[in-house]
Amino acid sequence: MKEKSFFGYKAAIGAFLVIFVNLGAASTLGVFLPSMSEFTGWPVGILSYNGTVNTIGNVLLSLICVKLLSKYGPKKLMFISIIGIFLNFQLYTLATDGQNVTSLVLILLAGFAASFAIVFGTHAVCTYVISSWFVEKREKIVGMVLSGASFGAAAWVFAAGQMFKYMDYRACYRILSWVILAIGMFSVIFLIRDPEKMGQKPLGWEKETESDSQSDVKELPGVTRNEAVKTVSFWLFAGALLLAGMEGAAWLVYSPTWWTMNGLTSTQAANWSAIYTVLAGIVMLGVGTIFAKVGPTIFSILVCAAFSLCMVALIVFGYTPTTVLLILIVVFGALAYPLNASIPSIVGQSVFGPKEFGAISSTLMTGVYIGQALYAPSMNIFLSGKSGMEGGWKFLCATGIVTMILLVLSIATSPMKKTKQ
Repeated sequence: MKEKSFFGYKAAIGAFLVIFVNLGAASTLGVFLPSMSEFTGWPVGILSYNGTVNTIGNVLLSLICVKLLSKYGPKKLMFISIIGIFLNFQLYTLATDGQNVTSLVLILLAGFAASFAIVFGTHAVCTYVISSWFVEKREKIVGMVLSGASFGAAAWVFAAGQMFKYMDYRACYRILSWVILAIGMFSVIFLIRDPEKMGQKPLGWEKETESDSQSDVKELPGVTRNEAVKTVSFWLFAGALLLAGMEGAAWLVYSPTWWTMNGLTSTQAANWSAIYTVLAGIVMLGVGTIFAKVGPTIFSILVCAAFSLCMVALIVFGYTPTTVLLILIVVFGALAYPLNASIPSIVGQSVFGPKEFGAISSTLMTGVYIGQALYAPSMNIFLSGKSGMEGGWKFLCATGIVTMILLVLSIATSPMKKTKQ
């Protein structure tokens, strides 16, 4: 039989581009929000309910994602995800000048369209593709692919910032949507392949075969999902993820608005958001190495502390807006990025073990989605009061500390400790 070149690395590039397009583009709302609010006449707090609708969509679609993935495969789901992010951008362009209900409904529907991109074209589906192609280097390749979210957000936010100089937010969305559609469709059609249909096996499949032959002797460590949900550690961890989901979504959406409220132009705010997302991507590339050296407890403390310090810098920026403070904000924000991107997976697996972590993780992600749904109503309490957005930053600074405490307690009461003993 003629030997074929290994296609797995091309599939990894395809998965990277899909998450680059989907999660990267879906992360740009915060940059467009001030212009969208000014154009439509709807307050930022009302428009941010777009994120709540998106979260509801995420929860509903995540309930069927696993079944659809096993029935139709990742390629078809990724195709739907690209259509979803294209519609997300297109619906924003249909809003009209002046405050009217139709524009608000379209903007909220855009949030639901983004749910198809986030659920069918990001972490779960892209990880599935990598797992089907790689036994060796799996963790390393997954980390690189997932960094596409940060680099994608940086690319789209930076592009939007430059376009703001010449056109309004609707024209930006209109142009970017077609570029995103082209990149996404190319990736899905030409780079996403099934190894079995191509007559290839995953990289390092020999080791997996050897491991399977020894399965009667060795078993993956950890607890089952049913055992996990009965532990205090599980609910502490779920509470931490709920707060982390709220914190990450609020920071991502409202920080560009805060910058423009304190003297930056839309282009400048977009540029700083792009710098943040590039730094976050670089941080993600080194997360595995750092975690291996310091362990789950120290890692959790460092990430949560970075988030609270980011909130402190945002508060101070409201009084003395300087470049130094902007640098501190994006650096601390980037260091805190693993709070949403890595804590659920790498810390969660150290707490509950790899035995049934896929099932445990999917259950825990409900907490993240609930937190993301709560960010808009939580921030609106402050936006509609005397403290304004500054009050929201103070609240999030406090929740960052609570998140750290919950994570540390969850790790301390980990069922894995009892298993090892």
